[in-house]
Amino acid sequence: NSEGKLTYDTSYKVISEKIPRKKKEAIEELSLKGVWLEDDSLRNYLHNSLASHVLGFVSADAGGQWGVERQYNEWLKGVPGRIFVTVEQGNHVLRQQISPQSGFSLVTTIDETIQHFAEVALQNAVEKHKPKNASVIVMQPYTGEILAMAAYPTFDPNIPGKIMDHSLKGKWDAMDQDEKVKILNAVWRNYNISHTYEPGSTFKPILVAAALEDNIITPDQKFYCSGHKIVADRRIRCWKRTGHGEQTVEQTLANSCNVAMMDIVEKMGKDSFYRYQKAFGFGEKTYIDLPGEESAYTLLHTPKGLGPVELATSSFGQTFNVTPLQILNGFAAVINGGNIMKPYVVSQIIDQNGTVVKEQNPVVLRRVISQEVSDTVREQLESVVSGGTGRRARIEGYRIGGKTGTAQQGKREDELYVVSFIAYAPVEVPKIIVLALIDESEEYVEGSGAAAPLVKELLENTLHYLEIEPTNKTTTLEGQSITGQKKEIIISDYTNMSLMDVTMELITLDLKYKVVGSGSVVINQMPKAGAIIAPNSEMILYVTKSEKGGETMIPTVLGKPYEEAVEIIKQAQLVPVVQGGEGIVSFQEPPGGTSIELGGSVHLKVEK
Repeated sequence: NSEGKLTYDTSYKVISEKIPRKKKEAIEELSLKGVWLEDDSLRNYLHNSLASHVLGFVSADAGGQWGVERQYNEWLKGVPGRIFVTVEQGNHVLRQQISPQSGFSLVTTIDETIQHFAEVALQNAVEKHKPKNASVIVMQPYTGEILAMAAYPTFDPNIPGKIMDHSLKGKWDAMDQDEKVKILNAVWRNYNISHTYEPGSTFKPILVAAALEDNIITPDQKFYCSGHKIVADRRIRCWKRTGHGEQTVEQTLANSCNVAMMDIVEKMGKDSFYRYQKAFGFGEKTYIDLPGEESAYTLLHTPKGLGPVELATSSFGQTFNVTPLQILNGFAAVINGGNIMKPYVVSQIIDQNGTVVKEQNPVVLRRVISQEVSDTVREQLESVVSGGTGRRARIEGYRIGGKTGTAQQGKREDELYVVSFIAYAPVEVPKIIVLALIDESEEYVEGSGAAAPLVKELLENTLHYLEIEPTNKTTTLEGQSITGQKKEIIISDYTNMSLMDVTMELITLDLKYKVVGSGSVVINQMPKAGAIIAPNSEMILYVTKSEKGGETMIPTVLGKPYEEAVEIIKQAQLVPVVQGGEGIVSFQEPPGGTSIELGGSVHLKVEK
């Protein structure tokens, strides 16, 4: 140095990391001076992408990322080892090593076999319908244990930076780093707890249960559907244009009747409706032990914002948002005796000796309906599958209950849909409850036409795996649909009707369908109106684009706080679709000043 004294550089340079064992042994045989090897750790996910969104992954720099890896990072990481290198007089190098302390291990509630069934069924649906996103959750309804949770697109935790979305093949290499990071973060995020959407008809059983609980309706009460209801001078249609006629409560669920739901919520009133929405867990997190959960609380009408029209449309699951896990957990309370459970994916934390150091047991957050009401609705929902809109989930010999959901989103002329199906089995004492969701399929599919077959495939495998015996109860209602259609079906005139409405009716009649063309309005059909055909026959529907309704100019909300931005979008009669929690709007698509059809979606990204 400047004083003429001898100094030593005690730093070292890393030549290579994560080297194979054979290479390590070869280096050791050389006995190179000044070269040494350090033990390192490698997280190995044996089943590659299986349950990747539940597991998350480990980053060398930041530790656990997403999933239980992040949620339980402090338990898992342990204490790293240390190596101290000193140079003493005479150039004698001393190395002192402090051994690492192992972290704890997790026991999850995920059943590997059921998870496999869920992912296979999901992949089959993805290959058939080519959606933007898709997801499946399987839960034990009485405990809140998550038995399977999957989403598409997915990733391999061993190589999380490698994209597995086949739609991006050929495009990935041309993207800049910012684009890649944005896409990867969207893939790593758990769709089942971080994405919000309008639940549609899967919400209807919750409304019926609430109304029964408060004695607003009775199980044997009758409702009449003419095909529409006038609310504050606005005509709001049922999906079946010609109406369902007189129906029991059970039939309103099987037929998925919007008019009956509007009649029920009108009797209930906005204050009671909002109270039950909150009681069933909407607008708040489920508190599952996974990171990144959204509450969607700003996408729920307050009592002040529930005008007559908003109250009516909310009754059948529109104009408010939920996460997939929220709607499944609320639905589970309808059938499990009335308890809102706290969902969880980790049941135990154990040390290296196998000793349990922490255990998570089922937690009842609150009771929302009585056992009697729960038993009533649970039994009624069997008719949805046996003879209603959920026919495509029937499994011979098993009693299955459930509810379909179909919700249009985005610009109406783009005809983008989220279709879903919730089912449970067996009806007597449900062992599992399942939600399947298909988001923005390339071609139009109705909820029972896409999500219900996915659930059926999953249930068939899972019921056999769990050794649940068939109940041998017939899965049909004496050869009739719940609407009273006989074995021979007289075809109606479906021209100029909404494709969604037509396919819903065909499914309740036990008819298959094939769509020819692109659009949302039926312009022709085969067989023609008046033809007599047998159940399970196929209809051909010819479609075209619908004429645009009213349009509006999208307001600019960039830079505005979350709640203010959402309210502005709603005031413009548009639907806000939000990514992120509290904070400021940093991204808006379509941008402000763009013309869009009334009721279209505006995508917002919110950052702190």
